[in-house]
Amino acid sequence: MYSNTWTHVFSNEVACDVTEEHYHGDAYCKQIVADTLTVLKWGIQTYLGSSERIANETFDICTDEGAKYHIEFGINTYGRKAARLECTITAPETEGYDQKLEELKIALKNRLIQDWKVCTWLVDMQSAYLCKEAYERAFIVENNLRAFASKVLIHFMGIDWLNSTGLEKEAESVKNLKQKFIKRVPEFENINADFLSMTLETLEKVMFERKVYKDTIVLDKSQYAKVLEIAENGKNANNVAEFIKSNRTVEKDIWNNLFVPYIENPEQFKQAIHNFTEDRNYVAHSKVLSWSSYQIILGDFDKMDDFIRQADAEFESKVTSDEVLETWDAIQEEERNEREYYRERIANEAGVDILDADEIKSWFDEVIYGLYSEAYQRYHLDVCYEISDYQTITDNGICFTIVSPVLEDNSLRVDVIAEYSIDDDLGEDSTCEVACKDGAGRTICWENIYFHNGNGYEGEECIMEVSENSEYDSSEMNDLRDNLFGYIDEELNPYPEKLNTYIYENKGLNDWTADFACIQCGKFGVSINEDFLPAGRCCYCGCDNELEKCDRCGELVSADDIVHDFCPSCLAYIEKE
Repeated sequence: MYSNTWTHVFSNEVACDVTEEHYHGDAYCKQIVADTLTVLKWGIQTYLGSSERIANETFDICTDEGAKYHIEFGINTYGRKAARLECTITAPETEGYDQKLEELKIALKNRLIQDWKVCTWLVDMQSAYLCKEAYERAFIVENNLRAFASKVLIHFMGIDWLNSTGLEKEAESVKNLKQKFIKRVPEFENINADFLSMTLETLEKVMFERKVYKDTIVLDKSQYAKVLEIAENGKNANNVAEFIKSNRTVEKDIWNNLFVPYIENPEQFKQAIHNFTEDRNYVAHSKVLSWSSYQIILGDFDKMDDFIRQADAEFESKVTSDEVLETWDAIQEEERNEREYYRERIANEAGVDILDADEIKSWFDEVIYGLYSEAYQRYHLDVCYEISDYQTITDNGICFTIVSPVLEDNSLRVDVIAEYSIDDDLGEDSTCEVACKDGAGRTICWENIYFHNGNGYEGEECIMEVSENSEYDSSEMNDLRDNLFGYIDEELNPYPEKLNTYIYENKGLNDWTADFACIQCGKFGVSINEDFLPAGRCCYCGCDNELEKCDRCGELVSADDIVHDFCPSCLAYIEKE
């Protein structure tokens, strides 16, 4: 897209062909603004000419309420080979959120992107304001989480909990960050800054993934023989150390032993923290936000805060004694039987992944959760869809659901369902069928996840050897993901297609939807015909827009546009008369 054109003409003055340059930037920018205002259905443009430099076209956009938005189009061309257009919008100061500014910048972007190869969003002070407001809320929620985690960990593991065996990586990370914290804020060098110096991601790992081990390690005869074998084969000290570490005795599973007893729904709690962390990092980096996505993020923050407060109240209502923790340790020790000992020997000595039923299911769930994470990233901030929390199911059932909110009965949905068939014996196969079904229970697509448990035998010198390797296969999930996303994007909500078909069959006549955009998604799909959808319902996002009937013409219009019971067209006609 260029603002200038060049033509070759014959010059009588120099008696040869010359190139004439013609500037079109002013006409182009005028058309862009006019097209934008046509879409918005509000605003009057005033062309101010080129300001400060050549090809810097400026406009004022005035609203009926008297607000004025200033737009500058800086046109830059480079040797007839490339062009760049810089668009700047200056808005008036307002007490609340300027919805018209959001509408203007989005509509202007949508018009310009039709003519240019790429649109780069450089500075957006309106989004920066939303990010600032959201981060203040995130700061409070995050500190509540740190306070709850600190209370639990110190109660059960003591003030020196971070130096427990098994938390070496986290301790080193906190140590480095603590030095930076004290350097920046020397007034607080004499406080316990473990949690203040710990990133949220490190705290999640401590809560959800880490186990604490006994300080002493005892090797049986076969394990000791394995150490000697590793050393005799000339392998380095790290191999010996890793083998010994793999045989440590778990003293506490931090998540299951210390936190789960106080959390009503552990999986939802985990999911809420995952969502909170993603949203918090998003606003911390001041990425682009719209008003609707801002509301979704605040909702996630509130959900996380509710979970924390409930867990904290449950913790305060109970006093867990040392005897209970000792009982848990004793139960873990008693559960080690001959079968598990044999399986552990194969895993440790032969280096084969031998998984029990819970671990196999956990891997299946991890693969399904990967699908959920991709779906969450794709649809979470899109107001045209609602995605549920991820549910880790016990046997068979729905893992998560994606809904189009256009119908109140949630029949426009896709349920992602897992059905497990697990055999954790040595050398056996396990499968997990993942099916996607619509609201009527019809299967859209399905694929399988496979796991084969390895096996081994005791060879010479009483050392376990491999007879079958464990195999992981989740390759079919790529096709499932593509089919699922294709259905959601193209078929889940049939109403936009119904609208397009109706308009086409009626040769452009549209008495189903209004000529103004939905207040939530900004698309032109607000129903004004009960034969299509309930009046006011957007066929894209399901938002119920408030409509009122004009006393003069009887047309349904947005309640915001009604003045003295007349629509804008009738009001203009009356005022003219």
